Amino acid sequence: MKKNLLAFAFLVGLLTCCKSEDAPIKPVKPTDPGSINKEYMSRAETTFANIFKYYWSDKVRMMFGSYPNTLGTPQEPSSPDYDSHAYLWGLGSVVSAFNAIVQNTDNVDFRMTYESRLKETLLKYYNTTKEPMCFGCFVNPHDQRLYDDAIWVGIDLADLYSKTKDSWYLDYAKSVWNFVLSGKDDELGGGVYWDENAKDSKNTCSNAPAVVLALKLYQITNDAAYLENGKDIYKWTKSKLQDPSDYLYWDCIKTSGKIETSKFSYNSGQMLQAAVLLYNATGEEQYLTDAKLLAEACYNYFFENFISNSSGEQFRILKDGSRWFNAIMVRGFLELNKVESNGTYMIAIRKSVDHAWKYTRDAETGLFFKQFSGNDITDNPGDILAQGAMVELFAKLAVN
Repeated sequence: MKKNLLAFAFLVGLLTCCKSEDAPIKPVKPTDPGSINKEYMSRAETTFANIFKYYWSDKVRMMFGSYPNTLGTPQEPSSPDYDSHAYLWGLGSVVSAFNAIVQNTDNVDFRMTYESRLKETLLKYYNTTKEPMCFGCFVNPHDQRLYDDAIWVGIDLADLYSKTKDSWYLDYAKSVWNFVLSGKDDELGGGVYWDENAKDSKNTCSNAPAVVLALKLYQITNDAAYLENGKDIYKWTKSKLQDPSDYLYWDCIKTSGKIETSKFSYNSGQMLQAAVLLYNATGEEQYLTDAKLLAEACYNYFFENFISNSSGEQFRILKDGSRWFNAIMVRGFLELNKVESNGTYMIAIRKSVDHAWKYTRDAETGLFFKQFSGNDITDNPGDILAQGAMVELFAKLAVN
């Protein structure tokens, strides 16, 4: 009997140890509908509340772009010099965070708490003085509109319509698509420009998400025009901007024909997601092959072996850089995981965000520092993009 009791005590102790946050978290299989990691969703909702606590301004009903923040001078966002509040890009990360939580929970209170404020704020960026009407980068008289900034928002609006069936979201998602088409021409053989005004480059960051938006609108409407445009833009981007030596994507091609060869995680990640969505829509195996080759390339290039200065643990982590860039890349991995699950990728992603939660947050505010590693002690929360990205990661990993 004593031996049995000792064995039982050992087993209880072992199980208790396995509950440690340092233990690898088994990915939720795509075949497990309704499964949710409540801890991850709690982290997402807590961080989202912190965003509104530290970045939201009741004075002008907008988000600050950074923390710490001040209104500064001038006090109102009607001046062309006003830049205290978030550009559309930064606000878009909060919309993505909101979308990720709404998609993966049925928390009506959460939606009611934040939805009207986000809609109100988004409309401040909606430029009605230029055709086609769409979201601009600023709320002031600057008239700059970047195709990618608008597309990121459009993707979330399409997702939110799919979840809520609120036509407000679909109407504005379609307006973003009309804007995208206005930036697509035969220069360089096709593709979408990056900057509406300059029109001097066509970038992966404006073309890859354009494919994703097209496929999401196709899923909603069953309008074949979205699918055909998505296929066309994907083909152009792959032919012009993929590095054939490693399958990753370059940054952009200038209208002069010069290629900017920098490689950023969000560019390749969006083409990864686009490939999977095209596979889902068409059943063509080449798209799935593209996706798997690109996923392996992203894993090899944008992750690294890491020993934590905080825990001493060794694992593979997302490389330091923009958290937002990496969150966009993870969208691609998650899309692929729905089709073919891969524990190697998922464990590395989960270990990255678990380490971030434990070791890369400000003790006072709960906001995240800029880097996943936590090795830079001079790091500070700063850009709103990093906060929105972490919410999105936790909310999406809660169900993947």
